[in-house]
Amino acid sequence: MNLLIVYNSALDARTISGVQRHFAGVVNCWIREGHCVDFLVPRAAWPVFRELFPKSRLISSDNLFDFTGKLEPTWRYLPAFAWRMITPRFQKLPERYDMVLACAQFIYEVRPAWALARRLGAALAVKIHHVLSTQRAPAGFFDRLHIWSERHTARILNQHAAVILCGTPLIAREFNAVETGLGLQPSKTFSTGYGVDLEHLPYSVEAPKEFDAVILGRIHEHKGVLDAVPLWREVRARRPEARLLIIGEGPHRAELRRRFEAAEMGEASGAVRFTGGIPDPEKNQLLTRCRVGVSLSREEGWGLSITEFLAVGLPVVAMDVPVFHDVFPDQLDLLRQGDVSGAAARVVYWLEHADEARVRAHEGRKFIERYDQETVARREFEALMGAVDR
Repeated sequence: MNLLIVYNSALDARTISGVQRHFAGVVNCWIREGHCVDFLVPRAAWPVFRELFPKSRLISSDNLFDFTGKLEPTWRYLPAFAWRMITPRFQKLPERYDMVLACAQFIYEVRPAWALARRLGAALAVKIHHVLSTQRAPAGFFDRLHIWSERHTARILNQHAAVILCGTPLIAREFNAVETGLGLQPSKTFSTGYGVDLEHLPYSVEAPKEFDAVILGRIHEHKGVLDAVPLWREVRARRPEARLLIIGEGPHRAELRRRFEAAEMGEASGAVRFTGGIPDPEKNQLLTRCRVGVSLSREEGWGLSITEFLAVGLPVVAMDVPVFHDVFPDQLDLLRQGDVSGAAARVVYWLEHADEARVRAHEGRKFIERYDQETVARREFEALMGAVDR
């Protein structure tokens, strides 16, 4: 099969999101099986995509906008997204594709994918990672625009998508609820999950440790990252030498660094280290040098960073998100949303109880083996191929 994936939400040459990591796992499996998988992606993100997808061809949806090093403020993305919705209408393609897959249900992914599918006479598909309108109260114009567009794309997908992949049954139910609220008949969906590459995530309980805790993922306020400052202040009140590692890039990294410095816990103090966006091999090695994984996120469709924490053998302290109960039952130390003091206390607990942490690490690694990326890749491809056959 020849497959084209539309990935217009990529912004810069550094950020590697959980969704990108998911596609890196399944796409490279599909290519090994002999299929052609290419990406329509802004040229600014090509360095990251060349690293993640070395055997895919990259087609530019945008040569104009590059947000590398200037991810704030986020309202500046709007002209870029608008341009990326226009270019697929006249973009030259190197292949005749059987299917066009939107990497998410956002309007700047779905409308270009739909336009390309119509141009090519190809099937339209989408992977839905989380449904914003069920997880987030609008915090501003940008949020309201996203939630409005989610209803718009739900209509398109309901009428035109040959296959709708969802991360979990919960996400599928939430998407169907959006359809029902619009007076549409709920679509058939496939809940395919996410995979982890255990071969490159070594179990590391006995490895030397450099950091007491780690936060991994896109640095955005909706991921709760700004709560890291009061959390780490409380941890260091009890363990003054504690060190926090923050891996990832995002629009609020500069603000988060400013807040750590204002709290006298900047990088110069040794309290925290920011890596920015880094290659996966370096990220994997850094994870093995940490003691506790932390997720402060307010919304998730799965929790790919948690998957990686469990894979390397870290006990995980996380804010409670509904999907975690389905995906990681009994594996996480969950706190109610906003309970920063409680989360800090649990981080300290795991730092002070190494034997219990080792037991939790073994249980987590054993549990996460069920999410093998080869199995997920096969499940998704069977759903996509079935739609092409139909």
